[in-house]
Amino acid sequence: MKKTNNSVLSQYRGALMGISIILIIVFHFTEDCHYYSYHFSGWISFFWRYISSSSVDAFLFFSGLGLYYSMKKRSDVRSFYIRRLKRILIPYCIVAVPSYILLDVCVDKTGWGEAIKDFTFITFFSDGDRLYWYIGLMLLCYLIYPYVFQIVDSARDAIDGEIRLLSIVSAITVLALVIALYEKEVFGNVNIALLRLPVFIAGCFYGRSSYEKRESYWKWLILFAISGYLLTMLPSGSPIFARYVTGIFNISCCAGIAWIFSQLSMRPVIRILEWFGAHSLELYLVHVTIRKFMNGAAFHTCRLRYELVLVCSSIVIAWILQILVRYITDHLLKEKR
Repeated sequence: MKKTNNSVLSQYRGALMGISIILIIVFHFTEDCHYYSYHFSGWISFFWRYISSSSVDAFLFFSGLGLYYSMKKRSDVRSFYIRRLKRILIPYCIVAVPSYILLDVCVDKTGWGEAIKDFTFITFFSDGDRLYWYIGLMLLCYLIYPYVFQIVDSARDAIDGEIRLLSIVSAITVLALVIALYEKEVFGNVNIALLRLPVFIAGCFYGRSSYEKRESYWKWLILFAISGYLLTMLPSGSPIFARYVTGIFNISCCAGIAWIFSQLSMRPVIRILEWFGAHSLELYLVHVTIRKFMNGAAFHTCRLRYELVLVCSSIVIAWILQILVRYITDHLLKEKR
């Protein structure tokens, strides 16, 4: 048996993100089955209730982990913002601008003002528009990351880092509780993003542990056991409890999968998963967009034949989108050195 350390998650980060985007697509299928009450039983019901959208937490965790490596390699904050904003805003603009024009201006007839508010995430807070909510959250994560990096990197040791992580997570949780108590409507709109900030912060702290190859991989077994037990208490009346439990369980499973990858020769499978991981942002944008229009046109993606059309078209268009984004980035918006 090969010896592993905390760097194993970084080593298989691409493949794990590939698994995550596949599970998100599966979750959307189960969500549609629930919404339209179509074959909502068996594994579909189980997945929707207990796994839910927790793979988004894995995305955020691995984003925080990867950003630590990126910042250690190139610590210039201005360059960090330019690179990250180009990576997320270019595909977002390509997909979201025509989508909101069609949805708000052409279909719903709510006008250009509404399209602008949707595009700039204003309606996410006011009306709960969640079509591209993940993009808004990632923009916030990129914005705060240089400051989080300073907190992570200045920790004296592992214990100091864990205390700092616990303090930040506690502060976010208290903020969520206050909003839930006094602004229930706002909390209903933003909890999908707010309650996932802790897992991004955790990924930032784990990034240092991974970078330094600390040997504390055994902690994932403890987290897996605890979160697995707490998972039996779902569905829970507390969205905070449910979000934290499913997120920890998902990431613990990712740690287990990474360990399996490190022990077995699975290169062909890993390469396929890495492709999905490398195209995960484009897949997310394209998938949620096509799904929105298909369901709006009564081609409900809870039905398998329409789901297959959705998945296949999403893969092809996401591949084309990444080629276009790469061309724009490398030729039209090339950073001057």
